[in-house]
Amino acid sequence: MNSLRSSVVELTESTTAGYLQERGVIPRGVPTMGESLGGGISNRVIRVTWDGGCLVAKQPLPRLRVEADWAFSLDRAEVEERCMRYLGHILPPGSVPKVLYSDRTDHVFAMTCAPGGGEVWKDALLRGEIDESTAVRAGSLLALLHCRAADDPQAREYFDDQAVLVQGRIDPYHRTASTRHPALAQAIDEEVARLLATRESLVLGDYSPKNVIVYADRLLILDFEVAHWGDPAFDTAFCLTHLVLKACRLPKLADAYLAVAAAFWNAYWEAGGSRFDAVERHTVTELGCLLLARIDGKSAIEYISDESRKGLVRALAVEFLAAGSPTSISDALTIAEGRIAGIGAAS
Repeated sequence: MNSLRSSVVELTESTTAGYLQERGVIPRGVPTMGESLGGGISNRVIRVTWDGGCLVAKQPLPRLRVEADWAFSLDRAEVEERCMRYLGHILPPGSVPKVLYSDRTDHVFAMTCAPGGGEVWKDALLRGEIDESTAVRAGSLLALLHCRAADDPQAREYFDDQAVLVQGRIDPYHRTASTRHPALAQAIDEEVARLLATRESLVLGDYSPKNVIVYADRLLILDFEVAHWGDPAFDTAFCLTHLVLKACRLPKLADAYLAVAAAFWNAYWEAGGSRFDAVERHTVTELGCLLLARIDGKSAIEYISDESRKGLVRALAVEFLAAGSPTSISDALTIAEGRIAGIGAAS
């Protein structure tokens, strides 16, 4: 994976429908409407609708929407497409969109639109609508994914390349945070070495509330450009990071956010059992790395800007990375509860 050149075609709201009509994906001659969905920091994402039809086209950006320089191969679109197709075979129906088209020259693929009636989990959490049942479903679904992929000998071959992990997470997250915190560099570097050496299952690399759409009967999960064969603890820590960050943002609701974090972990563990014996211990260490990275890495979380809140997150990261750090999620969340209560009382 080394394609860093720009695509031949760059999708926009006005060009995407024509691009896909020329390729027979959208019927010719029908009126269409293109709408940018933002795509976060790393992609162009365009929804195209027409009478009786809807799809979403996605194309990676050659330069991510962050201040720092962040090189990330455009071939990540192929990784995401492959992962979406694979998950469609191993997860319950409706858990991921369906791939409708792909063009690896222009690094484009198109997928089905998310059905109406759902809500992005992150949006509800940021409004203070905190539902443990969603966390239970998210934990169970992730455990199912990890267990089924681990039993599939072909999955490792499909996702063996770790370039997306290094370019999309380790370099901009771990190594950037390590450089900015020399006192923690050894602990972070040791975690990076362990992470790269652990190859147990398919890891999504971006399993977070912003990529989970909640429906009455299921969850729909999105964004797989960092999918790789690696350590399941990365996915559990990634999701827990976002739940703990929301507790740090709103200390008055911290107990509820941390209860959701506990529900997520407990559901994951109950569904996966002792399949991955070291996941819990490594989740805590990785949680420390990711908390620090979302404050001082190349992709700082957008909803924590207050310096006191940033300091709180950094303090938690230090505790989780220190020698003798907690080895259970329960203990880690108890530590978080105590630190957040302290800042909440002072605010």
